[in-house]
Amino acid sequence: MTEEQDTPSNEQKQKPVSEEVQNDSVTEAAETKNKTMEVHHHPDVEKKNLKGYILEGLMIFLAVTMGFIAENIREQITEHKTAKILAQSMLEDIKKDTASLHMVIAFSYQKLSAADSIIAILHSPRDKWNDTNFYKYLGPIMTSYPFISTDGTYAQMKTSGTLRYFNQSLVNQMNAYDVQLKKTEYRDNVEDKGIWIIGTFNFDIINIEVMTDLRFNNPITHEMYIKFADKAMIDKFINLVTINKSFSSRSRMEYQEQLKIADKLIEALKKEYNLD
Repeated sequence: MTEEQDTPSNEQKQKPVSEEVQNDSVTEAAETKNKTMEVHHHPDVEKKNLKGYILEGLMIFLAVTMGFIAENIREQITEHKTAKILAQSMLEDIKKDTASLHMVIAFSYQKLSAADSIIAILHSPRDKWNDTNFYKYLGPIMTSYPFISTDGTYAQMKTSGTLRYFNQSLVNQMNAYDVQLKKTEYRDNVEDKGIWIIGTFNFDIINIEVMTDLRFNNPITHEMYIKFADKAMIDKFINLVTINKSFSSRSRMEYQEQLKIADKLIEALKKEYNLD
């Protein structure tokens, strides 16, 4: 046999290698497919017993409860801070009110004293009258000095619903102050009407220009006259002054009650929120 016959050709040598690679590829693809299929197999899950379910439910319940409690605590802290800010604001309002109340109470006493002096003059003989004093005492009687409350904070709390941030005892005192304020305002309105009635009567008996001079502390440059036609007219004027005096006395009583409630409310706000 020749040397060419004994030696295999390159093509014959390479053929088995190609078949071997092909077989390996088929095997590898099969293994990959098997692995892929294994991925989709559902793992065996251990079934929970009743105790496990109860324990899991309890843990969920505790988590929700603790979350609710934490949120509630946060809300309470926020509400307390807001309440303290509102309490400070209301305290400033009430302090302004008490200052105003002291002023209107003092003026009320002045007004009552002036009314007594006018009545005393009118009960004396005409030739004993001091016209200057008559005009002087008539000034306070003809002056309206109502109490005007600084109630912005309380009104804000009522409309916003933030009154619920305060304990019931404080809310009761705030409401009592507001109720008394309505009574005080009503008495002021009644007194104002009495002043207007006297004012209409005064057009016929005194010189309004002189009253204006006295009110603004200007020199009196106009005639100071008092024109009562008869005793019946004097008696009528005495009655009007007396009625106005009664209205003023009633207003003063409401001022004093308002002041009493205000002082208690101030102390309660200071004590509850450590305010100055």
